[in-house]
Amino acid sequence: MTNFFPRLITGIIYISLVSLSIMDSSNTFIIVFSIFTLLGIYESHQLWKKIKLNNPKYNYPIPQLYVLLSMSILIMVPFNSGNSYSPFPILLIFILIWISDTMSYFFGSYFGRTKMKIKVSPNKTWEGFIGGFLCSVAFSTLSFLYIQEIFSFWKTVSLGILIPIFGLLGDIYQSKIKRMAGVKDSGNILPGHGGIFDRLDSAMGASYIALLITLI
Repeated sequence: MTNFFPRLITGIIYISLVSLSIMDSSNTFIIVFSIFTLLGIYESHQLWKKIKLNNPKYNYPIPQLYVLLSMSILIMVPFNSGNSYSPFPILLIFILIWISDTMSYFFGSYFGRTKMKIKVSPNKTWEGFIGGFLCSVAFSTLSFLYIQEIFSFWKTVSLGILIPIFGLLGDIYQSKIKRMAGVKDSGNILPGHGGIFDRLDSAMGASYIALLITLI
């Protein structure tokens, strides 16, 4: 409980910063997400150095390259129509990520019984994942029908289906890196949440499928 309010306040500030940077302008979006990218690369580099201490043969900077590639692809999403900038596709993607992550945590905390048996994320449950997955699909459907038609129906629902899956893969990969480094968080820049790499792990995992769907 002592960690709840710092975590809540940090989460609100983070979500507000991401949303405002997306909606303000292409320049603001690029600047903010470039800063996120640099911070993520720095944090992943620190993890990589810790991994090398435990495993000297781990010479290739794969975590840093993963962050750079994933964030570069994410930045490309709102520019899928030539050089024009459209904030709504990337905003929808982040909303789906936030809904999936938040509701997975909620359902997992209150109803989680069946472990997913993921070694690097032992607390994840099928109830949590399915709860977040269904909420993501439901919101993608409702957003198309009642909020704003950003993509065709099949693209919108496909994002609702695939983002929780690929977001989970991004979370698992980041958890594996942290476990190899022997740390709980990638950084401490976000009180209660860890580092930028911790906050953007799902977005990095979902970036590839998100860009692919927006380009089809």
